[in-house]
Amino acid sequence: MRRLDIHLAAAFALCVILLAGCDRASTSSDSKTKWIDPNKLEAGPIRRANLAEDQISRVQSVQKVFSEVDPSPIEKWMEDFKRDANPERELAIWEGMASAFAAYTASNSLTLGGKKEVFQVVLLRSGASDDEVLKHLDLKILTARDAREIMALFATKPEPIRVVSP
Repeated sequence: MRRLDIHLAAAFALCVILLAGCDRASTSSDSKTKWIDPNKLEAGPIRRANLAEDQISRVQSVQKVFSEVDPSPIEKWMEDFKRDANPERELAIWEGMASAFAAYTASNSLTLGGKKEVFQVVLLRSGASDDEVLKHLDLKILTARDAREIMALFATKPEPIRVVSP
């Protein structure tokens, strides 16, 4: 499950509503896609007792990149990745987000508010196409052009979150 608890209030996650929990969706013609408020979702169960050593190191690196916009302790990050059905895939997505975030923030002088908007862009882009992200952004500091520049820094295609209902 993507760290839904850290979404900015204005950010909405693109979710594919299916039959049971949160995970990245593989595209399927019979799935129904819609935007939902991530604050209405609940965390899934912890699926593994531990992460692999290399995964722990990678989570620490990602957490460090986002620490200013998400001050959650490393223990919370680790717990969230233990909830993922496929932590390796989710880590790769977060590493792509961190790479785009770090590249953009390193080359632009931004306030904390601006960095939070960059985070909003990378978070939404991890699960939606550029056009869909632009339709759902609520930018106050950045422009749509800035958002396009940030999204251009992604090397990976978007993967929506699959929400599974009981």
